[in-house]
Amino acid sequence: MATITVAAGGGNWTTGTTWIGGIAPTAADDAVLTGTANVTVNSGAVARSLDCTGYTGTLTHTAGVTLTLGDSTAGAGNIALKLVAGMNYSLGNATTSAINFISTSATAQTITWGGKTPGNVTFNGVGGNWQIQDTWNASATTVTFANGTLNTNDQTCTWSVFSSLFTNTRTLTLATSAITCTAASVAAVTVTGTGLTITANTASFTLTGAGSRMSSTSNWNGLSVFLLGSGDSTVGAMTVTNLTRTGTALKTDRLLLSGNPVVTGTLTLTGNSITNRLLILSNSDGTARTITCNGSISAANVDFQDTTGAGSASWNLSAIAGGSGNCLGNSGITFTSPAVQTHTASAGGDWSDATKWTSRTPLPQDDVIINANTAGTITADMPRLGKSIDFTGFVGTADFTTLGNTLYGNLTFVSAMTVTSNQSLTLAGRSAQTMFGAGKTLGSVTVNAVDFSNGEYTFQSDVIATTGITLLSGKCALQSPLTITSGQLTAMTNTTFTTNNNTVTAASLSFSGSTNGIMGTSTFNMTGTSGSVWSMNVNPISFSTATVVFSSASASSRTFAGAGKSYGTFTYTVPGSTGALVITGANTFTTFNFSDASNARTVTFPAATATTVTNFNVSGTSGKLMTINSSVSSTAATLSKTAGIVSGDYLSIRDSVASGGALWYAGYNSVNVSGNSGWIFTAPLNRGFLPFLK
Repeated sequence: MATITVAAGGGNWTTGTTWIGGIAPTAADDAVLTGTANVTVNSGAVARSLDCTGYTGTLTHTAGVTLTLGDSTAGAGNIALKLVAGMNYSLGNATTSAINFISTSATAQTITWGGKTPGNVTFNGVGGNWQIQDTWNASATTVTFANGTLNTNDQTCTWSVFSSLFTNTRTLTLATSAITCTAASVAAVTVTGTGLTITANTASFTLTGAGSRMSSTSNWNGLSVFLLGSGDSTVGAMTVTNLTRTGTALKTDRLLLSGNPVVTGTLTLTGNSITNRLLILSNSDGTARTITCNGSISAANVDFQDTTGAGSASWNLSAIAGGSGNCLGNSGITFTSPAVQTHTASAGGDWSDATKWTSRTPLPQDDVIINANTAGTITADMPRLGKSIDFTGFVGTADFTTLGNTLYGNLTFVSAMTVTSNQSLTLAGRSAQTMFGAGKTLGSVTVNAVDFSNGEYTFQSDVIATTGITLLSGKCALQSPLTITSGQLTAMTNTTFTTNNNTVTAASLSFSGSTNGIMGTSTFNMTGTSGSVWSMNVNPISFSTATVVFSSASASSRTFAGAGKSYGTFTYTVPGSTGALVITGANTFTTFNFSDASNARTVTFPAATATTVTNFNVSGTSGKLMTINSSVSSTAATLSKTAGIVSGDYLSIRDSVASGGALWYAGYNSVNVSGNSGWIFTAPLNRGFLPFLK
C-alpha cells in the first residue's frame, strides 16, 4: 500500500514512467495527480483512490476503458475520488469512459466531482460506502448501484439512468437530494430485487425524458416522484410520498400503471390543457390497476382507463378543471357527468374547439352528434373523441388524418358524408356496439372491446380500411362485406371473429393463438402479392365451408400457412402470375385449384406432412408446366385422397407421395423428376370401360 504520485512527464496510467518511482498504481495504492502533467486512463487502470487536489493538467479517459477504484481499505483521507475545478477531465466517450467503485471498506469514502462529468458509474463493492460531496451533473451517465452504501448527501444530481436491480445487500441514502434522470423511452429508474434499504428521506426523483419509466416495487420512504416527459410515462407498484404526472403541450401524454402504486401524500395528475389531456391507464387493457392515495389528490384535464381509485383521499373528480374523462374499466372514481355534445358550427372546424360544441369539447363519456348543423369539414384532432358518435344528417367531411382516434361506443357514418383518413381509429366500447361504415374508407381500424364476454362490435354496413383491421380484444361480427384495400386483417389471441357468410377482402390475414370464429360460407379474397398472405395459428376456427382465393397476379412467392385446418375451396388461378405458392401445415382442402394457362408456376407442399384433398385440380399447358414439389429436397410431401380419381396434365413433380386410396394420374405430358411414388404418369382410362371406378 503506497501513495503513487504522477511524474512531471505524465503518460498512460498503466505505464511505470508516468509515475514517480517508476511503478504504476495497483488496486492497493492511492493515486495522486498534481501539477500540469497529462495522464491518459488506459486499459487496466486501477487504484485504491484518486486525489486530484491542485491538479491543473488534463486527465484523458479513453473510450471503452473503465477506471477501477477501491480495495478492502479506505483511501487516504477517506477519499475514493476527488476531481477539481482547475483540472481538465476529457472523456473519449460520454458513457463508456466508465468508473467502477469496488471498495469493500465500511468506512464512508468521499466522491467529489469538481464540476466534471464522468461516463457511466458503478458502485459494486460488498460492504463499500460512498458519499457524494458536490453537485453531480452527468446527464448521459448510467449510475448502477449493485453493492454497499450510496449516500447522495443532499446533493443535486443529474443522471441519465439510475439502476439497482439486484438482490445484494445495499443501502441507499438520499436525504434531501434532488435527482433528475433524463433518459427517454427506457426505464430511467429501475430498482428491483431484494436486499435494498432506502433510508427515510425527503428527496425527489424527476424524470424528464419522453417515454421514461420508473420501474420499482420499493417503499421509497419519503421520496417524491415527478414525471414530466412527453408520451408514455410508467410507474409500478412502488410506495412514495408524492407522485406527480404533468402532461406537456401534446394530446398523447399518458401515465401507464404497470403495478399498483401507493401515495401517502399528494397525488397530482395534470393535463396541459382541456384539449392536451392526460390519460391514466393500466399497461394491460382490461386489467385494472389500483392507485392508493392516503393524502390528497390534485387533478385537472385528466382521463382514466382501467384504473381503480382507492385510499383515504377523495376520488370525487367530477368538478375538476377541464373535467375528468371515463374511458371505461374504472372504479372508485367519480367522474364528470356525461353530456351529449352536438356540433353547432356550420363551417366545421377542429374537434378540439370547445366553442363548436354544445357545452365543451367532448369527454370520453359524452355522446356526440354531428348532423346537418355542420356542412364543412370537421377535423378529428383529439385522441379520444367521445362515446357514441352519430353523423346522421351530416353532408360535410369528417377528417381523420391528424392523429389516431378512439371512441367508446357506437359509430354511425352516412352515405351523404365524406370521410378522409390515413390514421388509426380504435373502437373501444365494452358492451354490444355497432359500426355503420356506410362504405366509407378509413385508414386502419382496431377493435379493442376488451371484455371477451360482452364486448362486441358488429359492422352493420360496408367497412373499408386501407392499411388494416385489427381485432385486438373482444368480438367482431360482420353484417356486410369487409374490405381492406392494401393491409392485413389481424385477429389476436382470445378474440372472436364472425363473418356471417360475408366476403372479406384483404392483402393478408393473420390469426393468432386461440382466436375463435365462425367463417361460414364466406369468401376470403386475398390480394397480397408477396410473403405470408395467409397466416393461421392453432385455434378453434373452421374454414371447412369457406373459400380462400389468391386473386392478384404476382411474380413473387406467397405463403399459405394453414396450421392444419380444414378448408373448403382454395383457389390460385389468377392468370399471368408466375409467383410460387408455399403451403405449410397438415391441411385439408375440399377443393384445391391451382392452374394458369399462360404461365408456369410452382406449388410447394410441406415435407413429411400429409395434405388431404377431395378435389385436386392442378394442371398446366404445353410449355407452361405446373410444378408440384416438397419443401425439403429428397423428403417427400404427401398428398392424400381417400377414393376416386385425380386427373392432371402438364405437371412437373418432385418428392411427392400420392396416397389415400385414390388413383393419381399425372397425365402423359407430365415430368417425373425424382422422389415420387403413387403417381401414374398417364391419363386415366375412359371410365365407361371401368364401371367399378364410377
